[in-house]
Amino acid sequence: MIVRVLTAQVRAGRVGQFNAAMRRQLPLMREQPGLVYLKLARRLEADGGEEVVLFEEWRDPDSVYAWVGDDLSKPRLVTGAKESADRIIVTHYEALDIEFEGHPMPRDSEPTPDASESSPSEASTERGH
Repeated sequence: MIVRVLTAQVRAGRVGQFNAAMRRQLPLMREQPGLVYLKLARRLEADGGEEVVLFEEWRDPDSVYAWVGDDLSKPRLVTGAKESADRIIVTHYEALDIEFEGHPMPRDSEPTPDASESSPSEASTERGH
């Protein structure tokens, strides 16, 4: 799974335009093959602006590339969204807590703690001391 997070800073005079554009964006995205989860959230600021987070979870890298294109650092937004944001940052993460279609990871696939997470006595034993 690939997590794609878009963060946008929108000033007060453009909030309405940005939010209207994002209301057009979400239905388009929900139709995309490979999109598993989508959440749009905002944090209102004292000056009337907002910080917006678009959280996307994709089944695999190919699905993300099919939606975004070759340059994953660029946002893919409908007309009006990109133009009304002062700043947009896009980041990607590989999901480590993989749960696919309601099926948790097999027990033998779960990570085991490394020596840095062990107590000092356990770490000594693991290193053969």
